[in-house]
Amino acid sequence: MRPAMSLKMRRTLRRLLQGGGLLLALSFAYLVMLPATWFDFLLQRESQGTLAMTGTKGTLWRGEGSLQALLPSGEAVTLAPVAWDIALAELLSLQLHVTVRSTRDGKPVLDAVMRPGETRILTARLELPAALLGVLSPTLRAVDLSGQLALLVNDLRLDGAHSIGRVQAVWQAAGSGLSRIRPLGNYQLMLDGQGSGLDFRLMTLSGPLTLNGSGRWIPNQKTAYRITATPTEATRKDLVPLLRMLGREISPGTYQLTIDQNVQAVSG
Repeated sequence: MRPAMSLKMRRTLRRLLQGGGLLLALSFAYLVMLPATWFDFLLQRESQGTLAMTGTKGTLWRGEGSLQALLPSGEAVTLAPVAWDIALAELLSLQLHVTVRSTRDGKPVLDAVMRPGETRILTARLELPAALLGVLSPTLRAVDLSGQLALLVNDLRLDGAHSIGRVQAVWQAAGSGLSRIRPLGNYQLMLDGQGSGLDFRLMTLSGPLTLNGSGRWIPNQKTAYRITATPTEATRKDLVPLLRMLGREISPGTYQLTIDQNVQAVSG
């Protein structure tokens, strides 16, 4: 028979268990009370420094603040006052479920789930300054883009090897600091994920500069695409400096844009 545990040993074990329980409780309380500034930290990290949250109040798990876009120029543009919620219970299944809504009209801004190796954006509706495109390329940053981007994401899944879902972006009142023609036009970009990458199609909705193109984006690979730009006869002379900076003339008045050599690699 095993010797019975001594009273001293039982008391020591009980103290250790009580101490461990207290430490666990304190750790959980600390996590629950993490300040809302942590949400800003996570947002900037996940958006690679293009989005931020200021004027925060509440906690990491539930709070409010002002959503901002951080432009390549260093300027911070306020997008909307928002409130967010992170489902604590879902952390037990190793996933981070974030919902963000506008406090101005209550409409959803973002509903996303992140788990190891996968990000799923159930819904995203954002109005962004077009100048934010400058983070993709030094060339795009140099041409000083303007206008507004209306971004709509519908159940997009990214896991590094696969991209499934749809994204729509409408560029309204597009402009450039290198051209006095304002606006250049209104454009629509459609992205459709069917497996290993995202197929995209660019079309012109209206304006004196016609942009058309298509291509395929695959994480961690060079993007394959072809985009052409054709200005109207009346605006051609004014737009030549801008178009020459973005590409080369392949036929009279038509330019093929070749900015991919400057686009930074984006991890999936």
